[in-house]
Order: sequence, then structure tokens, then C-alpha cells
Amino acid sequence: MRQARTNMAGVALPFALRLFFVMSSPYLELLPVPAASSINTGIDPCPTSLIERKFGLPITGKLPADCAAPSAASAAWQKRFVLEDVGPFRVTGHRNAVALLRTTLSAVKTEKPKLYTALGSAGMLCMRHVRGIPGLPSNHCFGLAIDFYIEGKLDRRGDGKTYSGLLELYSIFKRFGWFWGAEFRTEDSMHFEVGSRVVRDWINRGLF
Repeated sequence: MRQARTNMAGVALPFALRLFFVMSSPYLELLPVPAASSINTGIDPCPTSLIERKFGLPITGKLPADCAAPSAASAAWQKRFVLEDVGPFRVTGHRNAVALLRTTLSAVKTEKPKLYTALGSAGMLCMRHVRGIPGLPSNHCFGLAIDFYIEGKLDRRGDGKTYSGLLELYSIFKRFGWFWGAEFRTEDSMHFEVGSRVVRDWINRGLF
């Protein structure tokens, strides 16, 4: 159980005051998600159908609703997956996506160092189907997407709002070819995935 925030004397603070500490974070302000037409301009989602057609799914059989263990991946896909440090945390994902994530987070650290320290990973590799659509692989299934915590909190999916920290993060991630899940029909602004152009370039150059 999480302990209540205390003052310097170790006395538990009233709920309203604890709430102030949370809401006073510059990265936890809830903002309306920008219009879909104004985000991800020039970037298309990760081409999961193309990946599946060319390389198959990481696991055989029916995709689960929850994450399958990385050890369940085929030998070919296990060669593509790595567990590495990307700066503020470690992730398991596709080796190219992990390298791109490390480069992108390095830019976040340089340009927005306070935001960098507020970031946490809610997961990258997760071999499962898209929530609510059995049989359709999530881009997490290929280790090509990541969900972010901001100050230890997850943005609520589907409410049409986003944390201000995620909006700031998007401004940098877009430059590196990441597609932001805020544009999904069911808004998912904690989610960033490698965009189609970057993935297709890896495939065309034999790097996937």
C-alpha cells in the first residue's frame, strides 16, 4: 500500500494538500487532445499488417489478450528483441525501436530535462492482440511501441484528454518519426509507436 505523503515532521498531510502536490506538477495538467488533423502530420501508424505478412507473428497460434512471456517468441523474433537501458529506464523491444527510443529520449533529456526525469515505462514488448479486437496484433506485439508513465501516473485511455507532459513529449517524438496514439479512435495518449515511414525504411534496407 502506498504511504500517505507526509511533511518534514513525518505527519500525514490532509488529502486536499496531498492532491495539491500531485496537481501542482507541470506535467500532470489534463488538457484536451488536439484535433486529429493537427497531430501526426506526415506520419502514419506502424504498418503491423505489412510486418505480419513479411515476418509472421512473434508467437504461433492465437494471440492472447494479455502479454505473452518474451520467451514464447519464435527463435527468429527472439533475435530481434533486446533488453537495454534507454536512459531513464530499461525496456524490452525490437532492437531498432529500442535504439530509436534511446536517441529520442536523449533529445528529451537535452531539451526538457525535467520532463525526462518524470518519465517511466509502462511497457514496450507485449505479445497480445489489440484490446477488444482478437486476432489483430498490437504494435506492442512486435516491440515497436511504448506506453509512458508521467510522474508515476498513466493517462486515462479514451477520455479525450492528455497530460501536459505527454503533449510536450509528443513535440520531440514526432521529429524522430513516432506516431502518437492520441489520434486513435479511442484516444491513447500514453502510447507512442514507430511510424510507418521509419519501419518501411528498416525493411527496405534489410535492417528489420
